[in-house]
Amino acid sequence: MSLALVLLDMQKGILRSPRVAWEDAAVPERAIGAAQAVLAVARDGAALVIHVGVVRPHRRGSLDALRTTSARKSGKAPRDVLALAPGSDDVAFVLPPLPTEEIVHKVGVSAFQGTRLDLLLRSAGVEDVLVAGAFTHMVVESTVRQGFDLGYRMVVIDDGCCAPAAAAHQAALSVGIPSFATLTSSAEASRWLREGKLDA
Repeated sequence: MSLALVLLDMQKGILRSPRVAWEDAAVPERAIGAAQAVLAVARDGAALVIHVGVVRPHRRGSLDALRTTSARKSGKAPRDVLALAPGSDDVAFVLPPLPTEEIVHKVGVSAFQGTRLDLLLRSAGVEDVLVAGAFTHMVVESTVRQGFDLGYRMVVIDDGCCAPAAAAHQAALSVGIPSFATLTSSAEASRWLREGKLDA
């Protein structure tokens, strides 16, 4: 199967963090539900499933200072706002990976940057990458842009993505992402996974 499902930053410390100011508290739960439905089909069809999670280095460095300063200048929350997985040295996923599923850790925004994601996909012969996760206007958009440049056909499961602000989510889905990826629903993505191929 040339299809893979990649779940982006679907972590408890992001989607269920009291530090994230969601305009609508139901939004992340809806995205989790959509992603969970697609994940179940991917598992039934033995598709490659990769969970990507952001981790924070134990030692702070110049990258942290630069990102935090830039965030403050732009009026956005500094990088330190996300506690991620309290009391844990590792990523705590909302949808726990199976022992047979891959986990990719990243420090930055794109799931490809500085990680083994590209290697995992190429090794499995993947051409079409279905993605869902958080945040739509940051991690999802950055990942599909880089995946597009690497030669993958990127597909964004729109109802499986979310952002704290509806405007940012909608802008990414209507302006940025369509230039680099196909948009689809969780229902359609599930059908493609059952059939083992995309229609497009």
